[in-house]
Amino acid sequence: QAMWYINSQKDEGLRPHHIQSYGNPVEQTWQKVYQAYQEACDRAGLVDFAELLLRAHELWLNKPHILQHYRERFTNILVDEFQDTNNIQYAWIRLLAGDTGKVMIVGDDDQSIYGWRGAQVENIQRFLNDFPGAETIRLEQNYRSTSNILSAANALIENNNGRLGKKLWTDGADGEPISLYCAFNELDEARFVVNRIKTWQDNGG
Repeated sequence: QAMWYINSQKDEGLRPHHIQSYGNPVEQTWQKVYQAYQEACDRAGLVDFAELLLRAHELWLNKPHILQHYRERFTNILVDEFQDTNNIQYAWIRLLAGDTGKVMIVGDDDQSIYGWRGAQVENIQRFLNDFPGAETIRLEQNYRSTSNILSAANALIENNNGRLGKKLWTDGADGEPISLYCAFNELDEARFVVNRIKTWQDNGG
C-alpha cells in the first residue's frame, strides 16, 4: 500500500513537499512515509522505476539545454501500448516532442487494464487534443477471433464511456455460438475451463 501511494505521487510528478495534506492526518502520515522512503533510497544510492522517470522529467524541466539535446536526438518518437502510459510518461512525450517533434502512438482504449497502477487511458484523448494535426488510423480487422466472438465483444464494449469508437470484424468463419457459465469462484471457473478442454481433447479437438 505504501509503494502504491509513493508510485502514484511520483507518477503525478509530486515530491513529498509538493503534496497538500489539508490537515488530513492520514495524508500527513503517507507524506512522512514517502519522505522516509526517499531518504533511505538516496542514502543507499537506489532508485525505483518511478524515480527514474521523475528524475529525467525534472532534469529536462530544469536544464533546457539537456532537453534540447534529446529533442535533436529523438526527432521521431514511437510509443506502443499507449493506453498503458501514466501521467509522467505522457509528460515525457510532450517535452521530447516539443513543437516540432513527430510522434506516432499505438494504443487501444478498449484494452486499458492497468489503471490500478497509474495508467491513464485518457492520455489517448489528451494526445489528440495536444497534437491537433494527428491522424487516427483504426485497425479494425481481427485475425484471431471468430465472428461470433467479435459480435459479442463489440456489443459489450460499446457500453463503455469515453471511447474513440471502433467496430472489430473478421472475414473468417462465424465459429461456435458463445455459451456462458456463471462460476461460483475462481476455483469453480478453473475447474470448468479444465473440464471443457478435456472434453474437446477427448472428442479429437
